[in-house]
Amino acid sequence: MNKKIWLLIGIGLLSLSIIDLQSRKRTVKQEKKQVVAEQGADLDIQRDDDVVEPSLLEPDIALDETFDIAAKRRQVIQLVEDGIEYLKKNPLYQAFHAFTHGKQFIRGELYLFAYDLKGNCLAHGQEENILWQNNYNMRDQYGILIFHDMLSVIKRGGGWLTYQWRYSTKISYVKSVTKDGEDFILGAGFYPHSKESAVVNLVKGAVSVFNKAKEEGNPVSTAFSAFSYPLGRFVLGDLYLYSLAFDGITMAHGERPGLIGTNGLDYRDARGKFVNKEMIGKLQKTSEGVWIDYLSKRASKKAYAQKVIDKEGKQYFIACGYYPEANQKQAVDLVRKGYTFMKKHGLSQAFAEFSNLSKNDFRYGDLYLVVYDFKGTCKAHGTERDLIGRNQYDDQDEAGRYYVREIIEKAKVSGGWVSYKQNNLFNLTYVEPIDLGVDKFIITCGLYPISKMETMILLAKSAASYLRTAPVAEALSEFIKRGGRFIHGDLSVFVFDSTGICLVFGDDYDLIWRNLINEKDDKGKPYIKLFINTGMRGSGKVTFTLHGNQAVGYVERVEKEGRTLIVGSHYYK
Repeated sequence: MNKKIWLLIGIGLLSLSIIDLQSRKRTVKQEKKQVVAEQGADLDIQRDDDVVEPSLLEPDIALDETFDIAAKRRQVIQLVEDGIEYLKKNPLYQAFHAFTHGKQFIRGELYLFAYDLKGNCLAHGQEENILWQNNYNMRDQYGILIFHDMLSVIKRGGGWLTYQWRYSTKISYVKSVTKDGEDFILGAGFYPHSKESAVVNLVKGAVSVFNKAKEEGNPVSTAFSAFSYPLGRFVLGDLYLYSLAFDGITMAHGERPGLIGTNGLDYRDARGKFVNKEMIGKLQKTSEGVWIDYLSKRASKKAYAQKVIDKEGKQYFIACGYYPEANQKQAVDLVRKGYTFMKKHGLSQAFAEFSNLSKNDFRYGDLYLVVYDFKGTCKAHGTERDLIGRNQYDDQDEAGRYYVREIIEKAKVSGGWVSYKQNNLFNLTYVEPIDLGVDKFIITCGLYPISKMETMILLAKSAASYLRTAPVAEALSEFIKRGGRFIHGDLSVFVFDSTGICLVFGDDYDLIWRNLINEKDDKGKPYIKLFINTGMRGSGKVTFTLHGNQAVGYVERVEKEGRTLIVGSHYYK
C-alpha cells in the first residue's frame, strides 16, 4: 500500500515537471535538492522574524504565544455585526451564499453560521455538509442542547454560549436578525483551547445530563455515576467533576470516588477557607455559575460550579476546577526535587514518599511523580497505586503509541519531553534519568496543556510520531478524518512533501495533491516554503498572515521510507 502511495506522489511530481520544460532536464533527486536550496536562499532574510531555530526549542512547548481571548471576542462580534449589516442590505439568497462560500466573511479561523428559528441550518462558512440540516435537538458530546441555548441567548438580546464542536470547546456569539418579516439567528465563534473554557463546558454538560435524567424520570443517581466514571466522557486530561448536595454529602467525584457518601461541608483548604460552604453560599444567591479560588495540594486552584435541583427540590452543585500555575516549570522543578530526594534517601524511602496519597510533598496541584525502571516497570506513582509493580512497556496511549517505550528512549539520551494522548487529551511529560550506581531509574512528571499554543504543538508532535510508526496511507487517512482524533476544533494537521505537494491539510480535501510551494500569505510571504524550510532543519515555529489574521504554525520533519515529509499544525492568534 505504501509503495502505491509513493508511486502516486511520484506520478504527480512527474506530471508537474512536464509543465516546466526546464525541470525536465533535471532528475527528481536534483529537483528536490534545488527546491531546498532555493528555499534556504529565499528565506534567509526572513528567518529572524518568521522562524524559530530548532536549537531554541527546549522544550518546544515553551514557545508560547499569547492568545488574546478579549481581542478574539471583539473580532467575533464584529464579524456577526458585519454579517447582519450585509444581510439587511442584500437578498437572503445572496447573503447566505456569501456567508457559506464567500471569502469576505472568513476572518482567520472565524466564519458565520445562520439558522432559522426552527433549527434549520441556512448558511455555514466551514461545513457545507450541514446545510439544510435541522439541528433543533442536536446535542454536543456532553449532552448540551446547542440550538436550545442559542434560542435562550437571543431572547435576552443576543450574547455568548459555550458548547462542544469538532471535539473541542467552542465559544460562540449569536444575535437575532429580521429579514423580509422572518427572524434568523446569525453567529460566529472561536476555540480558546484553554482549561478555563474546558472547565465551564464540562460543568455545563454535566448540568445538561442531570436535567435530562430528571426530565426523563430517571434517578439523578445515574447522572452522578456518569460524573464519577474515571474513563468516561466527563474526564478530560486532569479535569474531572465533583458534586455535593447542599447539606454537604458528596454525590460524585471523578478523581476520588471513595469520597462519595462522605460529608464535605467542613472541608477547609490550607489557608482555612471553607471551600464548599463558600461555594454553596454563592450559589444560593444566583442562578448562574460561580467561581471560587482556594489552595489545594500546595497550588492555587480555580473551581467553577453550577446549581441543579432534583424533582423533590433538593439542591446540589456540580463543579470542576483547575490549577492555573501547574505549568512546565513546576513539572521540571518537581522532577528535580524528586531526583535530589532519591539521591539522598535511597529507593525505598523515595518510592514510598512519591506514592503517598496522604501527603503533598511531591505534588503541586495536579502534578505528581511517576518512576519507572528501564524495563518499563512502574516503581512509584503519585495517584494510581494499582500501577506500582506493573510492567507498562507494552502499554499504548489513546493514539496507539507505546508511550512508556518513548519515555525510556528519551531517558537514554539524558531526558527531556515526551508527548502522548491520555484521558481524551494530549499529555506532556518531563523525563529525567537517575543513576544510583547499582540501579538506574526514570523520574517523570506529566501535565496537560493550558494554552492554545501548547495544544497545537502537542497535536503536531503526536501526528509526527504517528506517521513515523504507522503505514503512510493509514496515517494520512487518520489526519484528514472529520470527527477523528487529529481534528480538534480549529486545530488540525497538515503534511507536505519536501517539494510542496500537499498530502493533508486538515479536512480540506480540495488541497490534496496540489503543489503549494509558491503559495503566499496576505503579506506576500511564501509560508509553505517557510514550513518546509523550517522542517528541513528539524522542527520549529513559523508565523504568517492569512484571511487578515496572524497565524502561528509548528512543523517537524519526518523521514519515512527514504522520503522527507513535513508535518505540522497552526492556529490564528
